[in-house]
Amino acid sequence: MQAELLLAAALIITILALAFYAGVLISRIKRHNARKQQREAQAALKKQQRNDKICASIRMIAAATAQKQCNVSEAAIRLTILLDTLLIDKAIDVDKQYPALSALFHKVKKMPTHEQRKKVPIKELKQLDKQRQSFEAEFEERILKEAVQLKDFSLSA
Repeated sequence: MQAELLLAAALIITILALAFYAGVLISRIKRHNARKQQREAQAALKKQQRNDKICASIRMIAAATAQKQCNVSEAAIRLTILLDTLLIDKAIDVDKQYPALSALFHKVKKMPTHEQRKKVPIKELKQLDKQRQSFEAEFEERILKEAVQLKDFSLSA
């Protein structure tokens, strides 16, 4: 009888130890899941903040372009890149939604800017500028209309 009591006590102690260990593991899992949710929420917030900044930049550049304070080739470059860098599930099809911006972007994107311009011979630079101005004249009216559309750009439906 005493052996049975000892065996029962040992089983009860084992069961209690296993239950305690299961509780510890459940607690770890809950903490892990809470940290994971917190990281995901922080990542979503950062993504939202990044997209908000990009949208504000798009609106600012579009407004400046619509008011003719920003030349259309620079607007095409900046707006196309900004629209492409938004972190959204379904990317904006700039070619379809803003065809003039996209077309001008593709025509001028290879032209040298900033430090690269300083390395280009003046004669070639003048030729490139003339070509860029020709492209700008071709697309200006349509880009101004697209800029007006983008002045109120937002990701919310």
